[in-house]
Amino acid sequence: MRKSLAYTVLFWLLIVDLASAGDYVLVVGKAFEVCEVYLKNLNSFPDHPPMVCDRPLSPTVLELTMPEWQPLSVAEHLDLLRHVEQTLRGMTDAQFEAQKEQWAEKVKERVSKGWLSLSTSELDVDRDGSAEMVLRYVNDPGGCDPKSESMFANPGGIPYHFVLTCEQRGINEQNTKLAFPGYGGRPDVFIYKGKWYLTTWAGNLKFQGGQLDVHTVESVPRRPCEFKYTGQAKRRQP
Repeated sequence: MRKSLAYTVLFWLLIVDLASAGDYVLVVGKAFEVCEVYLKNLNSFPDHPPMVCDRPLSPTVLELTMPEWQPLSVAEHLDLLRHVEQTLRGMTDAQFEAQKEQWAEKVKERVSKGWLSLSTSELDVDRDGSAEMVLRYVNDPGGCDPKSESMFANPGGIPYHFVLTCEQRGINEQNTKLAFPGYGGRPDVFIYKGKWYLTTWAGNLKFQGGQLDVHTVESVPRRPCEFKYTGQAKRRQP
């Protein structure tokens, strides 16, 4: 009985270890400078879990920056939130109106528990030289744990990004589909040399490695970088 328990504990310790360390290898995109720079960044965190939930930028890789996301008051932007959630759920106006009061109460609860947030940043979405306002929407009651196999292998599409209309009261659906077509994998955004890029994660069950992709809005290639992640008991130093 004790031996069986010991093996079980060892098994889970190994899983946690695999989910806590690993290396990234660039398998697609060696001809693109942004891919090489982002690879350097990925392997600058020898003790970081697989980047399922968050993708930090190393202060030593000065070429990469994050958008400056400015928080929005959910209470002051309920109409915008309604547009977002109605779009995500594919609801008609009549369907939404039928449960509007319950929705409003749920919004208050989600905000109070820290599950729901809105923020915006200016990005040149279609790279035409003019910046558009992009909304970052997070609704994540369960949170994200990279040591959870369900998160590792099925990380979902949170957060969501939407390009707003000029008056910033609704969603520019055409530009949103162009820039954020729904790749899934907890998308995140970084900036390199003034251009923004989208990253996503896709993993395998039992922590058997994963894949981190970089996407652009340019027609060729839409996915310039592909990184393979392999968990290891000990990571090499960058």
